[in-house]
Amino acid sequence: MVHVADVVKQAVRIPVITVGRLGYPDLAERVLREGKADFIALGRPLLADPEWPLKAKEGRKEDIRPCIGCHDGCLGRIVHVHPLSCAVNPATGNERELEILPAERKKSVLVIGGGIAGMEATRVAALRGHSVTLYEKRDQLGGHLVEGSVPEFKNDVRLLIEYYLTQLKKLNVKIELNKEAIPELMQKIECEVMVVATGSMPVVPDIPGIEKDTVVSAIDVLAGGGQVGEDVLVAGGGLVGCEVAVYLAQKGRRVTVVEMQGEILPRVFEANKQYLHKMLTENGVRVLTNTALARITDEGAILVNKIHRYEAEVAADTVVLAVGLKPRDDVVRHLECRAVELYHVGDCREPGRIMDAIWGAFETLRTV
Repeated sequence: MVHVADVVKQAVRIPVITVGRLGYPDLAERVLREGKADFIALGRPLLADPEWPLKAKEGRKEDIRPCIGCHDGCLGRIVHVHPLSCAVNPATGNERELEILPAERKKSVLVIGGGIAGMEATRVAALRGHSVTLYEKRDQLGGHLVEGSVPEFKNDVRLLIEYYLTQLKKLNVKIELNKEAIPELMQKIECEVMVVATGSMPVVPDIPGIEKDTVVSAIDVLAGGGQVGEDVLVAGGGLVGCEVAVYLAQKGRRVTVVEMQGEILPRVFEANKQYLHKMLTENGVRVLTNTALARITDEGAILVNKIHRYEAEVAADTVVLAVGLKPRDDVVRHLECRAVELYHVGDCREPGRIMDAIWGAFETLRTV
């Protein structure tokens, strides 16, 4: 809304305050220097990090916990008559009760999995004074957020990953990449606490043709490991499906989204939902609701309208699956016989949102 403030400022002789997604110090400073406003108003960025002004003043931008614009912890909670908080900062609104305090007894902690839940668990455990080691089977931390931050419009998620990388480095946490928690290795590891945060994997529906080479997961597409043709059918109209549809449409693909329910984005906060609807429309994405993916053919897919019960064939070079995630909990099962404190957090417990992963890991490790 800076352009609006700029127009107002030219017409009045009193200070003008501008607002709206200005939680980026460089951007906020540029607005002031260019004379487009006299003050910057911050709302949600201060929920994510109440020390934002101090850190910006001291030049510690890398230490600012970024607002990701999800609305899940703030306005989304208010709508459901819950106290206001923040998805990336669980202590917001309960700072005294949820303060991270030094542990009475320092322990050796192994965190298995470097996604968002694993990184938050590692951060909190280290702040409590524990000796923490983090295992990640890939060559980078971030889990599904790595793929989820690929679209240009998901820059805030990239900032969140960078925030965690910075904090873990400053906490001198021992991080071992390309380290998979295979059962043989886990039986030899000596530690007092194990935290399993191995994440989730895509759900693959049991329908004819699902094994075809033309079928890829949304995660593979975003990771660059899935070949995508010109005509794309995205199965699943949730947040992942709609975002990958916009991403592909922006790259020039002709995209159709099919969703079994009567609406897309059913669990997304209204403001975010409206904006994604706008992006889908502007990028020419066709949306079919009350429609199920019945089978996949060599030419595309057969769809079934759940209301009128008719079938229709849709041409598609690629079918992208975005029908949900399921826990990757095999490590938990292998470790249940170990005589250690064992916890599991994040998607390996129950797939959910960024807020669910962060809050669950925070609540668990705050008392370990």
